[in-house]
Amino acid sequence: NNENLEVAIDSEIKKYPYAGAPYGLVIGVYKDGEVFIKGYGTTSQDNMIAPDGSTIFQIASLTKLFTASTYQTLLDEDVFNMDTTLNDILAEGVVLSPLVQDTTLRQLATHTSGFPNIPASLETEVEKISGSESLLQNPYGYLTTDHVFDYLQTADGKRLPGNFQYSNYGMGLLGHIMEFETQKDLETLVAEKVLAPLNMNNTAITLTSEMNNNLIQGYAEDGAPGQLWTFSSLSGAGAFNSNVADMMKFIQANIEDNTHVSVSLKKMHEQQFNGDIGIGWMQPTFVDRFIGNQHIIWHNGRVGGYASYISVDTENQTGVVILSNKSGDVTMLGMIVTRLVRTQSWASP
Repeated sequence: NNENLEVAIDSEIKKYPYAGAPYGLVIGVYKDGEVFIKGYGTTSQDNMIAPDGSTIFQIASLTKLFTASTYQTLLDEDVFNMDTTLNDILAEGVVLSPLVQDTTLRQLATHTSGFPNIPASLETEVEKISGSESLLQNPYGYLTTDHVFDYLQTADGKRLPGNFQYSNYGMGLLGHIMEFETQKDLETLVAEKVLAPLNMNNTAITLTSEMNNNLIQGYAEDGAPGQLWTFSSLSGAGAFNSNVADMMKFIQANIEDNTHVSVSLKKMHEQQFNGDIGIGWMQPTFVDRFIGNQHIIWHNGRVGGYASYISVDTENQTGVVILSNKSGDVTMLGMIVTRLVRTQSWASP
């Protein structure tokens, strides 16, 4: 312990290739009851202004934590229960293959339903609509809700439930199920059940004028300017935008007990089924355990112009969030910063 956590983080960020002009990255840390936020790089190619806690990024698959949190809240409100199936909710309005009728909402929330990440038949449909050249610019923007529900008639490629298999389709479907059951759109539901109680006023799918003004330009993996991906049919998988200041409120709510939402959020930390995942949250990887992050829950995300990472250490009551405007994997950086936050103390005043 060199007793200067900020210096330790700065040193690690210097090794990361996408934390300088024209790219921007913001890190948020929660430790010892203190929130620390710092930006690196620049907000665009045209200026040398560093991003900060108010800078808006697309948070990609961190969205799944909001979808799962809303599921847990509705579960606690007895809107449905853990064993509620697709057949229980959709039987009267959607034709369901026998392969999916007994799929539970809990399985969708834990990636244990057996659904593929994206069904091959939907990938084929998207390629027909978009053309292969433009597909990667906004791959989820071509799917419709009809595509999502029509797939349930055949469920091609679905495996038997029970084992962890990460599924954008499954989490997106969970969002639709909650919409179907409550007659509210997912963005409204998440805002009502999670964001508003936590005063996360700069987190949304639909950008407010203030959020749009603070939106940082995204860049694809090859460095070309990217665009926000749209997830009209699978919003629950990756559609939300946010900033580090708001994400720190989410981290605090997963550690502290100062909101009624915290009660539901903390239930999501518990290992489910075979232990690979909680409700929405990933459990420690082999690398995490090897470097001492054995008590964390975490998630990462990546879209065409942005990348993200979040972790909460439930034993040491610390948290980390990283938002980047470069479509590269920030998971290893997140693991290392999570370790630093656990092992390094703040500098003395």
